[in-house]
Amino acid sequence: MDASEVVSVVAEVIGWIALGAALACLLLAFLIRLADGRWLRTDAVVIDQEHGSTIRWFAEGAFHQRRLSDEERAHVERPDEERAFYKQREPDRLRLHEPPQGRRIIRIVGLVMLAIAAIAGLIGFVLVLVG
Repeated sequence: MDASEVVSVVAEVIGWIALGAALACLLLAFLIRLADGRWLRTDAVVIDQEHGSTIRWFAEGAFHQRRLSDEERAHVERPDEERAFYKQREPDRLRLHEPPQGRRIIRIVGLVMLAIAAIAGLIGFVLVLVG
């Protein structure tokens, strides 16, 4: 076995492993997206009243509002323009913090593994052509 055959075999093994990992990560990210949905950024306004605070936001062509808990109100930095996120399928659902970054990290890892698999496949293909 010469060096090009060894490199070809190693590239193929790395390519198959990376492809399997990429498909697993991308499938997991897809399933999380199906379960959790898509959260979109919006600006919200907090209105303090005698009996509690209300938050209002505009989403999907309509205004929405809900009461804020005392804990949520304590975390509001700027009542006149609070950054918030609403669920695209259910614009009545709002969260004041960014959605978890886990899905994005899993998707990025999947794309990186897919790129590694493609590069390994390209190396193997070039070595077959070269000879």
